[in-house]
Amino acid sequence: MPPHSSSLSRSQVLCFTALLILPLLLLALLPWQPFLTGSLQAGWLWWSYALSRMVDIPGIAVSGVLLLLLTHYKLRLNVTSLIALGCALAALLASDWVLKSLIKHLTEEPRPYLLWLESQALIPAIKTFYANTAEVRSEQVHAASQLLALPEWLGNHWQHEVNYAFPSGHSIAAISLAQFFGLIWLARAPAGVWLLPLCALGVGLSRMVIGMHWPTDVLASAILGSITALLAARWWLHRY
Repeated sequence: MPPHSSSLSRSQVLCFTALLILPLLLLALLPWQPFLTGSLQAGWLWWSYALSRMVDIPGIAVSGVLLLLLTHYKLRLNVTSLIALGCALAALLASDWVLKSLIKHLTEEPRPYLLWLESQALIPAIKTFYANTAEVRSEQVHAASQLLALPEWLGNHWQHEVNYAFPSGHSIAAISLAQFFGLIWLARAPAGVWLLPLCALGVGLSRMVIGMHWPTDVLASAILGSITALLAARWWLHRY
């Protein structure tokens, strides 16, 4: 397939990006309670966790491959174009990971569920908690989850997510996938494209519901992911 310019208009880009960001902006402006004590045992919470696993490890690899194959089917890509698409996606996700890791260490924002555990006197004061090693923090969260008799999946998830909150790595990945493939589909084969923002927003909401992130974490992630994905999508559309 010879190189040609993208057929995306500015209005298409703005409308699609608005679908990813405006709902999260609204959530960020509203009061937010990540969960209620009584809801920690609710069975429906597992579905939020399952949704977030779509962009966890190894979920992100599965999601990425499926979207690549679907794009290959929709656009009838040749081998060169498909390889370039995969490389652009890998570079996008790697850059997102580096960005979110750097920002987390700069901001050092506590996770909502950790502040809640602190308020219940189930872990030490938050500054003392974060002064410990990751292994010690994990053990303290595990002990708290045992006292609360949490579902095993939730206790394990909290135990393995004892770093900082801002921004949300899961949300960056989900928004990046939606923006990257969404813009490419809009330009070449728009059928089904509006399902991508719904999935991405679902992941972001799931991270808030199970106490891992604040709305501002997810909103910032959406902005970062949208920008990096826009650059990657435009690069590929301009050349293939």
